[in-house]
Amino acid sequence: MTEDRTAEVAQRLGVDPRVLAVLVAAPWRAADGHHTGPVAQPVGERGTVYVGVPSPAELRELDLPADGLRHFGLTPADLRRGGWTDADLRSAGLLPPGATADPVAWFVAGEPPQLMLGFDPAGPVLLARPEPRRDGHLPVLDPADAVEVPVLPGCDDPDGDAGLAVRQVRDGLLRRARRRLTHCVICLRPVHRAATTHGACHGCAGTWLGFVF
Repeated sequence: MTEDRTAEVAQRLGVDPRVLAVLVAAPWRAADGHHTGPVAQPVGERGTVYVGVPSPAELRELDLPADGLRHFGLTPADLRRGGWTDADLRSAGLLPPGATADPVAWFVAGEPPQLMLGFDPAGPVLLARPEPRRDGHLPVLDPADAVEVPVLPGCDDPDGDAGLAVRQVRDGLLRRARRRLTHCVICLRPVHRAATTHGACHGCAGTWLGFVF
């Protein structure tokens, strides 16, 4: 049985699991083919910031996105020289000099999978619909039609403006995902069209039709 990671997803988002279930979906599990380990370093202690270099807190107070730093003519290397730590840079959605981007941690909900939720270490939370494929012998779920949902973290009211905005994105993705579902011609369970062989799900195709995946 696939491990239920709903509590972990809710904790990462800073929302109650019950709100998460109503707002987006539940239960959540790791998406096939994706790493779901830690998505960011702890913020920790902020470094000393010298005159003329804005701190991450000051950027948030000004409601500036990470690319708002261009208004100051500052690069991540400039900020590091000005006292920012690597954790400061990541908290502002910037990569430390010389660092490579961490992969998005994707989780999936639905049976068959119908919705994906991704934690991007350098950007907002994402919602997407899953598109199955096979990588050799392994099933993989690729996110398609990904949409940024920066209002999802910390959302505590499914019926508030932020909650309604999230549900609007969710409903659009679900409609597109469900248009791609069919039924296995053998076991009659719903299945993604891309995960069938001669109209049969891969499990039935292996058991009854002799296919090896």
